[in-house]
Amino acid sequence: MLKRGESSLSLYIVKRILAVIPVFVIVAFISFCLVGLFPGDFFTPAMIGAALSGQDPHAVHTALRIQAGIDKPFIVQFWIWLVGVVTRGDFGTSLGGGSLSRLLFSAQSGLHWTLIITSGSMILAWLFGVPLGIICALRHKKWSDTLISAVAYLGISVPQFTLAHAFFWIMYKFINPLIVSAGVWGLVHYDLVYQPMSLTKFFSYVAHLMPAFIIVSAPMFASVVRYMKVAMMDTLPAQYLETARAKGVSEFRVIAKHAIRNAFNPLISLLGIMLPTLITGSIIATHILGLPSFGMVFIRSIARQDQHLLTAALLFYSCILIVGNLIADLLLVVLDPRIRYE
Repeated sequence: MLKRGESSLSLYIVKRILAVIPVFVIVAFISFCLVGLFPGDFFTPAMIGAALSGQDPHAVHTALRIQAGIDKPFIVQFWIWLVGVVTRGDFGTSLGGGSLSRLLFSAQSGLHWTLIITSGSMILAWLFGVPLGIICALRHKKWSDTLISAVAYLGISVPQFTLAHAFFWIMYKFINPLIVSAGVWGLVHYDLVYQPMSLTKFFSYVAHLMPAFIIVSAPMFASVVRYMKVAMMDTLPAQYLETARAKGVSEFRVIAKHAIRNAFNPLISLLGIMLPTLITGSIIATHILGLPSFGMVFIRSIARQDQHLLTAALLFYSCILIVGNLIADLLLVVLDPRIRYE
């Protein structure tokens, strides 16, 4: 039987998850609206071909819109699309042909690589950012604090496309001059492309993805270092830490058990805020490095004005942000009992 506190926490979690549903609908509606604001549509280029062949371009354009079902009023199109997504998990059909559900979740879409690069970058940023932020706070105004802060400021100020091009310059100049374009880098060493998965191939994947991890995680790493340093410096002079020291608790235990735990809250909030940076960074870095990415599906859908595909791509990225913020909120409540959730 649940206690009162546990029951309240469970109720809060359920309410918070249910609150995501209207946000999802609003985001889907806005995405659909934004795509509809673009001048022209997927079939506009067909008018040129129709005119060159002696046909009425407007009649051909209208016929193609009717065939694709995008001649209906905007709200009717949105409702049909939303019902398909909610009830059948069907994102509709690409205007270029083919089921969007199959296209989005196929191996060719690069969706799984985007998730791997995004999650790997986040893990890397936190794995190094948290301890380095703690060191900066404990060694404030020392050489280690200055060095780490300088690297963090570089990470947040240098654009990610600059970092990607700098990586290729280093590879070309000092390691392998054959690496002169994004397509040469790839996911794995060319000798292992058609080989079955092995430990060697796994580490080759890690080595080829590491530049993307570093480039994408750079802004988040810098933010984690700065937030952790500031939070730790605010926490270290706290009265309860002085009380713990007066009771004979070791300095390591004071910092590890009390200071870090209480300084961690701003970082949890940062998790949801920094997700857009990771997503945009993954699109840029993977494009320059020539790695497969869901971002290329997004870019191609913009170039072709594929309304259904672009809406589905926008909704996918929005869902990552919604889920990320939801996880951050729930973690804050679970980890910090001082937060009220009644």
